[in-house]
Amino acid sequence: MKPHLTRHPKQHRPGARALALALPLLAALLTAVTPLGPAGTARAADPCGTKPDDYIGATYRVVAPELIIRITFLAGGVFEYALEDGVVHNGTYTATAQALTLVSEGTDRSVFRGCDGTSSSPGFIAFPSALISRGT
Repeated sequence: MKPHLTRHPKQHRPGARALALALPLLAALLTAVTPLGPAGTARAADPCGTKPDDYIGATYRVVAPELIIRITFLAGGVFEYALEDGVVHNGTYTATAQALTLVSEGTDRSVFRGCDGTSSSPGFIAFPSALISRGT
């Protein structure tokens, strides 16, 4: 028997209380990742991560069930990544206005970089298979 993909007419939809709790969280998330300020007024986009120097010294943690647990960007377009067993490997990176590209055993190209306006390094970077967030 195939599972039904449509909602049964008697299933409840989220109530007003659930929406009232969810909407402020969604608004805060969108404010953090779009060029709109807290009042909803447009502000200049905060470009970050558009050149290799924006990453030097930044350390990121992988937010995915992957083996890599830490990535640190070094000068000269080199990055280090540590695996769960503590073994450190090297790779190279390039940064352009369009994407961050990591090259080690394979090539990974970012699909989104989140900028908060307080740093030239992105706060988080999305790749097709993982999300990485900057450590503090």
